[in-house]
Amino acid sequence: MKKRNGFTLVELLAVIVVLAIIMIIAIPSVLDVMNNARKSSFALYIEKVVRDVQTQYVSDSNSGSIAGSGIFVYDITADLGYNTTGSYVGYVVVNAQDVDNVKYIIYLHDNNYMIVGHNITDSKMPTKDSSSIVAYNASTWSTGAGNSLLACQNYESSAGIASSVSCKNRNGYILSN
Repeated sequence: MKKRNGFTLVELLAVIVVLAIIMIIAIPSVLDVMNNARKSSFALYIEKVVRDVQTQYVSDSNSGSIAGSGIFVYDITADLGYNTTGSYVGYVVVNAQDVDNVKYIIYLHDNNYMIVGHNITDSKMPTKDSSSIVAYNASTWSTGAGNSLLACQNYESSAGIASSVSCKNRNGYILSN
């Protein structure tokens, strides 16, 4: 009898079954790691945007281009000079009614995640508290922060700010429909 080199059909099927079981176990873990990396990257981008808005607000206040107090909206592309933001879109509302206690409220999204109306403090930075970063939902975004005026009005209503207070852009001009 002649000896044959190769694998039998049963051996090949056994290997395929073992590989399938390994993939079933491994793929969800790999996807979780990838999603966590995207979420962490998004949180770091939020921190960069907030730091840049803080710097820009102080610069605008010191230069006299805006009054020190009020509510101002900074668009990440128009006001921060981010020419290429990739898939990032958003605004930061600066509540400077109390100039000694300025609040930064973030509205930002990319194709994967969004953060809407999150009040930024040092202890509430998204890398430390990522519970406010949620999966991107276009309908939630369009009703909550579809544009800078809507983001500001949404913040005003949620924070209970009087309607007599006007949202302004970083040049001090009142935003309107």
